[in-house]
Amino acid sequence: MSDHSERMEYALQLADKCWGRAYRQEPAFVERYIELVEEYLEARPFVSGDQFRDYCKQNLLNLPSTLHHNTWVSGVRAIQEIGWISPIAKVEPVQTHNHMNDVTLWKSMIFNGKKPKMMLQLSLLD
Repeated sequence: MSDHSERMEYALQLADKCWGRAYRQEPAFVERYIELVEEYLEARPFVSGDQFRDYCKQNLLNLPSTLHHNTWVSGVRAIQEIGWISPIAKVEPVQTHNHMNDVTLWKSMIFNGKKPKMMLQLSLLD
């Protein structure tokens, strides 16, 4: 039995498809996103889910108009799948652009350069 409801499983599948589409359409965006997130997570033990997008924007990485706005969330899912973050709790959003009541507080699994041996799976890019 799955830990997720059917609805949640469907949402996760859609997130993976969104990230795969982003990689196919805008690989430079995806590569830069991963670089920035890696840098951000290596410097912080904990990160609120809405801080990833803000950090990217501070570093002049904006979502290309060819991609859906849910790509930001899909990117966080991809980072979780490769083992760079682990969920801790739901917290109030830090960023004002967020329309959610709560976001995930993530533990960085690569803080201070401690990277898991897991690599980005091709299935996340399909």
